Amino acid sequence: MKKILVVDDSGVQRKMIIQIIQKAGFQNPILEAGDGAQAIQTLATNFQDVGIVLCDWNMPNMNGLEFISAIAKVPAVACIPVVMVTTEGTADKIAEAKAANPNLAGYIAKPFTPEVLQSTITPILQSNI
Repeated sequence: MKKILVVDDSGVQRKMIIQIIQKAGFQNPILEAGDGAQAIQTLATNFQDVGIVLCDWNMPNMNGLEFISAIAKVPAVACIPVVMVTTEGTADKIAEAKAANPNLAGYIAKPFTPEVLQSTITPILQSNI
């Protein structure tokens, strides 16, 4: 079963996303990172087991855009589906994220409902089981 990597500098936001995933019935192991730099370290040791990354944009050290851009350039992790979960919901920001990582699998603007998160990640997780 593939792991889910949740990347957000807010511990509260990470816990909320994890609860939604678990309440939706997914039993995938969940990894957490507080910024893009931590997420890179996590992927370095877990990249073969990660089936999806849920990533915030605004974080210290390495923001989400820098993170998704960096992983898009590394063949071993470029194919991992990434869903941005962020307050940056304008059309320009969505276009910027898609340009940074052509494999961007989804984009969820905060605040969001559990149903939106579930409907976005369900097809990705089901295809990566």
